[in-house]
Amino acid sequence: MAEILVDDNLNLAPVMLDQCSVGLFVLGVDDCIVNWNRWMVVATGIGVTDAVGHLLVDLFPELSGSVVEQAIDKALRQDQMTVLRATAETPLLSLRHHSGNYLNQMVIVKPLPDQVEKVLVQVFDQYEYPTVPIHSDSRTTSQLDTLTTRSILSSIADAVITTDINRRINYMNMVAEKLTGWRLKSARGLPLTQVFQAMDEGAVKLEETISRCLETGSPASGQRQELILVHKDGIGIAVEESVAPIRDEQKQIHGIVVVFRDVSQTRSLAAQVSWQASHDTLTGLVNRGSFDSRLDRLLRDAMESGRIHSMLYLDLDQFKIVNDTCGHVAGDELLRQIANSLSEHIRSGDTLARLGGDEFGVLLADCTEPVALRIANKMRQAIMDFRFIWDDRSYAIGVSIGVVAITAESERAEQVLSAADTACYAAKDGGRNQVHVYRSDTGEAAQRQGEMHWVARIHSALEEERFCLYVQPIVPIDKQTAHSGHYEVLIRMRDEEGKLVPPDKFIPAAERFGLMPRIDRWVVNQVFSLIEREHEMLVLGGYCFAINLSGGSVNDEDTLAYIGKKLDECRIPAGMISFEITETAAIANLSSASYFIRTLKQAGCQFSLDDFGSGLSSFAYLKNLPVDYLKIDGAFVRDLATDPIDRAMVQAINQIGQVMGLKTIAEFVENETVLTLLREIGVDFAQGYGIARPVPLTDQDGNLLLGK
Repeated sequence: MAEILVDDNLNLAPVMLDQCSVGLFVLGVDDCIVNWNRWMVVATGIGVTDAVGHLLVDLFPELSGSVVEQAIDKALRQDQMTVLRATAETPLLSLRHHSGNYLNQMVIVKPLPDQVEKVLVQVFDQYEYPTVPIHSDSRTTSQLDTLTTRSILSSIADAVITTDINRRINYMNMVAEKLTGWRLKSARGLPLTQVFQAMDEGAVKLEETISRCLETGSPASGQRQELILVHKDGIGIAVEESVAPIRDEQKQIHGIVVVFRDVSQTRSLAAQVSWQASHDTLTGLVNRGSFDSRLDRLLRDAMESGRIHSMLYLDLDQFKIVNDTCGHVAGDELLRQIANSLSEHIRSGDTLARLGGDEFGVLLADCTEPVALRIANKMRQAIMDFRFIWDDRSYAIGVSIGVVAITAESERAEQVLSAADTACYAAKDGGRNQVHVYRSDTGEAAQRQGEMHWVARIHSALEEERFCLYVQPIVPIDKQTAHSGHYEVLIRMRDEEGKLVPPDKFIPAAERFGLMPRIDRWVVNQVFSLIEREHEMLVLGGYCFAINLSGGSVNDEDTLAYIGKKLDECRIPAGMISFEITETAAIANLSSASYFIRTLKQAGCQFSLDDFGSGLSSFAYLKNLPVDYLKIDGAFVRDLATDPIDRAMVQAINQIGQVMGLKTIAEFVENETVLTLLREIGVDFAQGYGIARPVPLTDQDGNLLLGK
């Protein structure tokens, strides 16, 4: 039999183009369709006879005036290629699939090489393409001339190889040349398997597929198969291929066509997507979703087998200081190094995950509590000994760890996580850099239940307007007056029976469960509205109010925006409002606190750093916070007369405040002796029961009580 070439009169287009894994159709100068491959038939539901010879806009009326029509015009008139990508809001073509409409198409429109006024349109789905059953005896494309066929084959993304009946190559397009490393001139006449070499089992599969195709006269399978193609240079390339017979008009088989495409990038991308779906990209550790799934498996195992497992919940201490001081790049690098350090202390088969931020979780399979406790302490010691170097400076951090057992009595994953979090919180509350084991029969569960009870009561109090405000004066020490006009605003809650509830009863629960921003906004609204109503009395009377803000509010952009809005609405004069932020809340997120303070200072507010001296490295971070007042922690002031260390601390804080141009305020001043010592030290203001006790700001009807 004579060698079969693409230039022969056999119509190779139907088989070759129908094997392609993308949609293909060709338009002429009159915008009529001259070719329509099988992919388009399956994806649109429009048969060849209904497509060929018709205008594209007749099939897709929505394309009139669209970017697709504009791209076709550019290809026809300006010889210009265009790549279009669809979105869920703007699909390009109405393609259908068993799962619904395709909304992720990419369309390439380009002029055919060596063809006058003909345009090739290639339609890709970015995630999958329809399974196209190929039948070699069907004519799904129109009859194309040889030159058009060659132009299409040189333009499509798929590789095409045709052979004669003896499996010797007679045609390859440019994509096939690139993937195999063979030029058509050298490959023509060679056995297919010499040019299209598949590795190991792939070679056997390919041989079986070709034999079955030639024996049956039909494609061996409606599905494509993956194998590794060996490039001429020895490089392995992952490809997806399909094989179909070539027939003449009398349906006699004259050879085969192999259509294949490079799926290396797709396979790599799929592996990468799979990895990213289960791992944290920063540290390379397992992420929260995968951690939760593994925790569920351990829970099921504990219930079914009775085995004991353990979980550790780790929260880094002082991470935010490094992150805020050195920047997020340093913070990310610190997390990576910590992850590597922790990885050295877990056993094979255990799971170390980053749960979010600076929090990590560890699942210890077949691990009793004593063993889990030893592992947790090794991790704690490793972090304590670790030194992070950045910009020639060394930083020490710590970690608080909660330990909880996973047993047959552990009902749900949420309970295990909650218990581990509670234990970690107890470790932090106990002084940080500790390991704490959760005990359900101790006060931890009761404490958490009690906090949850307070959450409900806080919500009810807010809805029923059962919060009220008290004030306590802050007086200049040298004037010794209880009525300076400077007051700290204090919040109280009335219970269901109208009795006052002190803040230390409900504030911890509010902070724990994120309710403080809502409470703080309530206080701001009450004080600002009162100033607006009593403008003559309070503004002209020279009053100023200090309002406490929680760490949650300082890190909340909504609270910052709310305060700014209320300042404008209520026409609050500059200098009349100061906000008190605790030192620990400020240094917990230094950058947020600094931004918050600077923004409201521009609006005329002042700031006090409350409980100063209770945090770590107070002086080192003070220069980054543009405050106006330092409120010396009352723990140093209360025993000032009897404890020389407390006196030295107060002197040091006052001195640094004076050097920085800040006013100092002493809290918990309870007697005249302490007040005298504060005057000798040079502290500016005093506050406490020795000056005046808190009093209501308004009566129950909201009427101002100050000055009356």
